[in-house]
Amino acid sequence: MARIALRRLAVIIAVAATVAVVRADEPKKGATADNKLVGTWKVISARYGGKDVNRPVGYTNLKHVTPAQFMWAIYDGEGKVEAALGGSYTLKGDDYVEMPEYGLGSVLDQLKGKPQPFTWKVDGNEWHHTGKLSSGLTIEEVWERVEKK
Repeated sequence: MARIALRRLAVIIAVAATVAVVRADEPKKGATADNKLVGTWKVISARYGGKDVNRPVGYTNLKHVTPAQFMWAIYDGEGKVEAALGGSYTLKGDDYVEMPEYGLGSVLDQLKGKPQPFTWKVDGNEWHHTGKLSSGLTIEEVWERVEKK
């Protein structure tokens, strides 16, 4: 009888552990798999602090958005990453808030652990992304969805 009880307990613990692991991988509230931001995006225009910014020839800025995380990277023509930032985000209505958790470059030191609020709108294949960083810098970006080739 004790053996059966121990086996049942072991099964219950195994099921509970599996549920806990699955729940840990679930998207954060507001960031569902069907949201319009999920995908890969490339900056096509940017204004920082009210000034137009043009990347040097050969540089690319990509952002990947999953149901639970965002991550962007700026890299040169050789594929060398110059700056990167990523972490969790929340999405509610037209409010999109990034919470940087990891990255590369000085941007990580400035923004890590601080919510970065934006408003967003997707128009066709363009994501219009506007806000003010916790550092005070205003951001106006237009991202274009990267389609699979």
